[in-house]
Amino acid sequence: MLPFQSIKKSAAIVVALFSLSSFAATLEGPGSVENTISTQKKQQKHWREALAEQGLVFGLDYISQGFTSPNGAHGNQASAASGVGRFYGQWNAIGHGAKNTGSLIWKIEHRHAYTDSAIKDYAFLADENLGYVGMLNPALNDQGARISNLHWKQKLNDGKTSLVFGFQDVTDYVDTYALASPWTGFSNLAFQTGSGAMGLPDDGILALSMGHMITDNYYVVAGIADANGYSDMEDTFRGFDTLFNEHDFFTSVELGWTSSQEAIYFDNFHLTYWHLDPTENSDGTARHSSKTSSGLNFSASYVWDDQFMPFFRAGHSFEGDASLFKTSVTVGVGVFGIGKETNNLGIAFNWSEINEDMFGIDNTQMVGELFYNMQFGDHIQITPDLQIIIDPEFSSEDVAVVFGLRGRIFI
Repeated sequence: MLPFQSIKKSAAIVVALFSLSSFAATLEGPGSVENTISTQKKQQKHWREALAEQGLVFGLDYISQGFTSPNGAHGNQASAASGVGRFYGQWNAIGHGAKNTGSLIWKIEHRHAYTDSAIKDYAFLADENLGYVGMLNPALNDQGARISNLHWKQKLNDGKTSLVFGFQDVTDYVDTYALASPWTGFSNLAFQTGSGAMGLPDDGILALSMGHMITDNYYVVAGIADANGYSDMEDTFRGFDTLFNEHDFFTSVELGWTSSQEAIYFDNFHLTYWHLDPTENSDGTARHSSKTSSGLNFSASYVWDDQFMPFFRAGHSFEGDASLFKTSVTVGVGVFGIGKETNNLGIAFNWSEINEDMFGIDNTQMVGELFYNMQFGDHIQITPDLQIIIDPEFSSEDVAVVFGLRGRIFI
């Protein structure tokens, strides 16, 4: 692990989001199991600390979120609410306490809707929808029990290299940045992994990924995953059959620069290429895409004045119908330690061109999102959220104002 370059610069961010050194060392995003657990070490009871000393760490959380808008697609009130319970953990079976650890990592979830439709469908698929081509927190679906992570992670080269094999969520390693987590950061897909201009497979699919610090400042992250995999608990292990017999893949490679490994997702510039093969449902209809899809994403962020993180993100789909947007451009800023050390705020604006290959139209939309993630005590986070959507494509309204609230209880 590389030494800190600025202790003052990292201090507020570490408290506000997660342990910075642990986060960077994993070469994964803020929503990964290891990074999620690193935020909760202060809240561990003595018996959990004893287990952690033996290399076993775990966490539990429950997230609820709801959205409502007076500007539904038909000028109606449109609302949706969903929840997810998660059990996740990591067992350092090899080399615990050393830099080159070998770990078994898991995350088991139950995702469900409180309303007739889940939040994932709220933008334009639900009966009560906004007519907006996009997604407001696609992670909150009505899937039920699922396995998002069940894999082995091997760190090598004094923690500068990571190899991961097993059932993975590709958004843990593809096009990540500090505010990409749907549980603590932005809700709109336009401000998450891929910026809405990337075709993504299901979570919890068989994959091989690697990350490596080429020098102190330059890194590479790459992966290949089974595009036909399912994260539903009863179908997860079908991945061995689909991986070796159907040969449809999601592949990605990312080259990036960072000021140091510890700050890899704060002070970061990266370029990500992705490719998704066509996939089908059992009835022959298209699943993720009916055509070969590929594209390029760019991300730039840098922490300024110890607290502010301006960022610029963009994506463009070269071909195919896997992504919602053909082109997506985002500017925003994160503010860490605002109000108190454990709180953070994000505001961002996105312009997007609808993917004509998917929808048959290439009109544009704009959206802005403001959230304020507040922590109360050691185990509760509350996040008010405001989104303003301009020119939602399938709506009679010119503007949709969406109010949201997210709650998280964690131990």
